[in-house]
Amino acid sequence: MRLFEPIEQLEKNEELLRNQVTSLPGAQKKEFYKRQSRKLKDPDTYATLNWFFLGGFHHCYLGKYGLFTLELSLLTISIIGLILGHSSAVIILALLVCYELPQLFFSQKIARQHNYKLSCEIFNDVRRT
Repeated sequence: MRLFEPIEQLEKNEELLRNQVTSLPGAQKKEFYKRQSRKLKDPDTYATLNWFFLGGFHHCYLGKYGLFTLELSLLTISIIGLILGHSSAVIILALLVCYELPQLFFSQKIARQHNYKLSCEIFNDVRRT
């Protein structure tokens, strides 16, 4: 995902996809919306999870379980390291913060990009059938 891509570009891509979906025959359009409604994620929910829960729980919402596991493990290791007095734990924690801050501030955009990617995959699959 491109965090720093202008939001206008994402909106333009979403509009183009909507126009392509509108041009589908009725049965395919119905199938697209049926699949899409099951898989789309709410950007507000993703943003809320990102703001209020530590440890990467917002990654679970988008189905990125590997990233969640890695982030939670690193957070746990760094907290244990801090308690035990290891200075390297501060570095791990600082890196986690640097990784998470852009995700925190761009959470709505990340969820919209995720939804756009899913919608494109669904569209291509429905169009082939």
